[in-house]
Amino acid sequence: MAKVEHGSDNIFNITNPNAYRCQIFHYHRKLSRLYLSVYQGQKNIPAFYLLFSDVGYIDAPMSWLGANFSIAEKSDCIDLMLATGLVGEAIRQFPDAYASVTDYAKLYQVVTPHQPIRIVASSGTMMQSVPNEVLS
Repeated sequence: MAKVEHGSDNIFNITNPNAYRCQIFHYHRKLSRLYLSVYQGQKNIPAFYLLFSDVGYIDAPMSWLGANFSIAEKSDCIDLMLATGLVGEAIRQFPDAYASVTDYAKLYQVVTPHQPIRIVASSGTMMQSVPNEVLS
């Protein structure tokens, strides 16, 4: 089970997460689900998959090195959502609304040598395989 607290590091408890590479495997736009294949080193068969649900924003290349996912602080998530238009500036005027947004939406990120990977989603889950309907 992934850690879900804002500010958490290595949320999927991967041993040596920087030895893995991630690749976007599938995005299901109707369900807003993002599936990533995660490979260990240079292996061609995924070690596991990551599923992000209720995705609102993705800032990532198709593949990158490193799987050390963390959950950013609530304020960083709101700042990104404001900058990208996912929420309006009025959100700052209503503390209850701010809290309900950050309880639901989390900014998942990976620091890479080239650019930070950023995904706004409600949850992230490690999976050993993907559902058959994703494969077809």
